[in-house]
Amino acid sequence: MSFADLPEDNQRQILSSIPCPVDRGRMSLVCRSWRRVIRRHRGQLEGRLLQPPPPLPWLLLRAPSPLGLGLGSDRAACVLSGGRVHHFLDVAPHHARFFGSHDGAWLLLDAGFPRDAAPRAINVRTGVVERLPEGLLGRGGAPLDDMVVHAAALSSTPDNAACIAAAIVTRVDEEEWHQRRCIALWRKGWELAHEHVPPPAYDVINLRSWICDIVYHEGAFHMLAQGNHIRVCEPEVKQEYDDDLFVNWEMRRFQPVGACYDRKLFVHDRYLVVSRGELLLVLRFAPGPNQPTSNFKLYQATAADATNAYFPAAQYPWAWSELDTLGGRMLFIGKGCSRSYDSDLYPGFEAGIYLLDDGMFYDDAVIFGNGDATRYPCCDNGNWTEDGRVQRCFPRSDLSDHSAPVWLLP
Repeated sequence: MSFADLPEDNQRQILSSIPCPVDRGRMSLVCRSWRRVIRRHRGQLEGRLLQPPPPLPWLLLRAPSPLGLGLGSDRAACVLSGGRVHHFLDVAPHHARFFGSHDGAWLLLDAGFPRDAAPRAINVRTGVVERLPEGLLGRGGAPLDDMVVHAAALSSTPDNAACIAAAIVTRVDEEEWHQRRCIALWRKGWELAHEHVPPPAYDVINLRSWICDIVYHEGAFHMLAQGNHIRVCEPEVKQEYDDDLFVNWEMRRFQPVGACYDRKLFVHDRYLVVSRGELLLVLRFAPGPNQPTSNFKLYQATAADATNAYFPAAQYPWAWSELDTLGGRMLFIGKGCSRSYDSDLYPGFEAGIYLLDDGMFYDDAVIFGNGDATRYPCCDNGNWTEDGRVQRCFPRSDLSDHSAPVWLLP
């Protein structure tokens, strides 16, 4: 009995066990009966049998360059296909460094060579390239060419005329020859990004405290600062000042998260993710520095504990409340590009946190190429499940001289 002769219920069961559209397409190439069923019932199947769940991000891993010629490609590993590699993409130069991604298959990257090449956004599907700011305008009004973007978030796709970007950058002041982390904002059409600093009244700790992550949510950029506080940056374009950008700042002060002060736990990294309309905090743990990820904790923002005498609610009106479970979420975490999906839309999949190795994401020595700096390890990728296991479900990756992995967002 061929596939075409099976009862409709059996066909549906088989099709639902192959959620990846690429796998289904490849099946059509090798199975004549499969193609016959699709042709005969195309209208019915598209509405019932073949209705796929929303696509999930692919993990892009830098592939080694053959013979050192700088002509390598990126391996695209698919979660729906069990982490298997579907494509080798040649859209980005081999020496490029990814610093983020955006919905619609946009990759944000620094070309790396030549050194003065402007960062760009590349659409993997269409091949469209959009230029990003080639330098930074400092607070004093002096342009700074030597700028490294660590992570960025966009208000819309980069080909949109109204696109605004916020980025975590390290700037180099050539006169004083020092590096400094800062926040930069950019509007489409600007040649330079502008350094922005929140008013001192909105600062909880140090004005130059590091920002760990950044996301765009409800018309504003939300920045995760040290201490797990959040700086909200709402950009505004006024009609009478069309070429300018005004910024409204808000500081949300949070009482400390207990897990951050547990000596048995090493906080490897922190992330913000928008899930079901809420902003959540993800803490990533490891047994110690430079060790693989071992655990995660998920928190939602709540009102502060009024009985906390050390951090009074009057000064710290917010708190992070730990969630006991993931609540059926499939989280994909990455700097500036974390996303959330509901696991019940993907038969056979469970709630979990998909992680990529961004351990050197903020290491200036690696990015600036100082001396014999350690390369990007690219090996701490996988899926953490609620039973506490980390499954290494993606292909093993070689060290990279140029970039950490990145999510390719559908």
